[in-house]
Amino acid sequence: MRLSTTAIVLVHYGKPETTKRCLERLASVAPESLVVVSNNAGREHAEELASFAENSLEVNSLLTEFEDISESWDKRGGVVVLHNCGNRGFAAGCNSGIRLVRSLGGFNAVWLLNNDTRPEQGAVEALLTTLAASPKSILGATVVHGGEAGQRIQVAGGVQYTPWLSRIEPNHAGTRLEDMAGLSNLPMDYVYGASLFVPMSLFDDIGLLDEKFFLFYEELDLCLRAKAAGYSLGWCRECIVNHDVSASIGRPETASHHQGRTAAYHEARSTFLFTRKHYPWLLPPVLLLRSLLKPALLALRGEWHCIGPALSGLWAGG
Repeated sequence: MRLSTTAIVLVHYGKPETTKRCLERLASVAPESLVVVSNNAGREHAEELASFAENSLEVNSLLTEFEDISESWDKRGGVVVLHNCGNRGFAAGCNSGIRLVRSLGGFNAVWLLNNDTRPEQGAVEALLTTLAASPKSILGATVVHGGEAGQRIQVAGGVQYTPWLSRIEPNHAGTRLEDMAGLSNLPMDYVYGASLFVPMSLFDDIGLLDEKFFLFYEELDLCLRAKAAGYSLGWCRECIVNHDVSASIGRPETASHHQGRTAAYHEARSTFLFTRKHYPWLLPPVLLLRSLLKPALLALRGEWHCIGPALSGLWAGG
């Protein structure tokens, strides 16, 4: 495989500077790949990002509100900014980019990458090598906390999920990056959504991301459906991705009240939807625990403003 057979899809939301940093890195680590920025913000952001790619990165750039660009795309890679005319959710944003890539044809894989990430050199080559050895796999990366001295792993490939508690446990979280060579391949229930490398055949076999999940759980749903169709989940440890966690929706310790309330609502809503879809027999205990323990946890953390949205989001899923 060549780099030109890979497309990278990232959803823009929040500050354009965050996405620009990601584009700058991609221009150096994956110069031959097609990068699709699926814009979930206003048109002014789409125009700003397209202009930035064309002028500052000196790469082929195209802005479109339509997914058929087969006649205007010159197959040189570069950046396509796809304006979605509003925020339709993360899964829908990813799907817009995936549909565009599929319409062009000729791509073996698509890399779903958060706009607040910065891959290291060699990341794409490592993913392609690993996928060639296991072509029916969704691959995760070694995701590390961005901007930290003595880098520590945020997630090694993927996450283990306890459905009745709706609890996640990121693999090898907190381990120093320099100790990665001695780490084992832990089981995972899903590949961490900041970096999912997916063979194009997957979308033919199981369809796209489920757009009922506006935010959160879309990657867990995709991975469960993929495993049911015979795909495996893997960790490409040589693919290093720096991640400025939640730069678009806000970290818990720095998020505004609006960001915190939005995240709490959609996390609760998606928990309900996911449980009902995949573990319907667990819905009563999940609802009970979420109704009682989640508000208590938020109160202990001083996030009183998130209690109401967390409860309303839980019931909105129904």
